[in-house]
Amino acid sequence: MDVAAPRWARATLVGWWVVAAALFWLAPAPPVAPLGRTEDEAIFQRQLDETVARTRRWQDSRGDLTIPWHEARGHLAIVIDDIGRELHHFDQLLALRFPLTFSVVPGGVYAVGAQLRLRADRRRPREILLHLPCEPVDPAAMQTELEAREQFLRLGASADELRAALRAALERVPVAVGVNNHMGSRLTADRAAMDALMPELRQRGLFFLDSRTTPHSQALAAAAAAGVPALGRDVFLDHDPRPDAILAQLHAAAVRAREAPTVVIAHPSQEVVEALRVELPRLWADGIGVYPLREILARGGGDKVRD
Repeated sequence: MDVAAPRWARATLVGWWVVAAALFWLAPAPPVAPLGRTEDEAIFQRQLDETVARTRRWQDSRGDLTIPWHEARGHLAIVIDDIGRELHHFDQLLALRFPLTFSVVPGGVYAVGAQLRLRADRRRPREILLHLPCEPVDPAAMQTELEAREQFLRLGASADELRAALRAALERVPVAVGVNNHMGSRLTADRAAMDALMPELRQRGLFFLDSRTTPHSQALAAAAAAGVPALGRDVFLDHDPRPDAILAQLHAAAVRAREAPTVVIAHPSQEVVEALRVELPRLWADGIGVYPLREILARGGGDKVRD
């Protein structure tokens, strides 16, 4: 004969049912089943294709126009000096689709901002130099409104003082990969002064570009003795600032570049901007490539000592 369960047992069983039902309704939903391998791979492939397409569109419209070294019919490096003193022409030069090199004066009002802008877009890397103020033949040239902001390296300074001034300038252009002289027709002609500076560059792994403001420069000889990679300017683009003269110099540089890697120096101006904006795409189409100075050095394009 069946015996009815005690009342307390029935109550306990009902209580467990209530608790179980509450836990069932309060429990979080089970996780969504993972996608199948085929569907997962398809999503990844679509994302990859979209990224590649965006990259190609950017390269076609804004990316640098470059030529592999061994495919080029000529090799140019173009250095823009006096960066940090104004922004209008600098912005236009930075927007050009060619890997120009920018040399920053340490005392420039916009020196810090220019360096930040030069490094802002990793897709368009730009080489940065320190444009080192050095004593010219004419002392009055150091006293103009712009030059008065600079700490010039002077011929009468001791070797320790010259190195200290170089270090101070490098602290204001800490991203520099090399140095070229700003003015300096008097200082660079002095071998002792150049010998004092080069070990500091060697220790920091920097190269030197001789702007060749004097035919008597000792910079390349001092660099060679100290084991510092170095090269010299071949063409001043805007020594004569007239537009037709600038174009003539650029064409001469292109002719020279077909024979050997050629280093050009120019300064921010609307005439320089227009010459480069119009002519560099034409030169590129004709096989003349623009390269950073470091690539010219790496390809064995370092200069020989010559007057």
